[in-house]
Amino acid sequence: MTAIEKAEMKLKAANLRILAASQSENAAAHRRQAERPAYPGQAGICLSKADVIDGFALRSLAQAELIEAQIA
Repeated sequence: MTAIEKAEMKLKAANLRILAASQSENAAAHRRQAERPAYPGQAGICLSKADVIDGFALRSLAQAELIEAQIA
């Protein structure tokens, strides 16, 4: 693997970690909204969305870790 290929993979992993952080913050925002629902049933909807978004964040982190393991 060339230095350029390694650098590109590091960049991809970093971008995935940034995405995961953003996804985690989005999930946290949904959980905060669930604490103060604007209408009946909103809390359940927000918590469900938060769970899905947390799953996306975990996937993004796993992809980043896989890439990093490949270049180690």
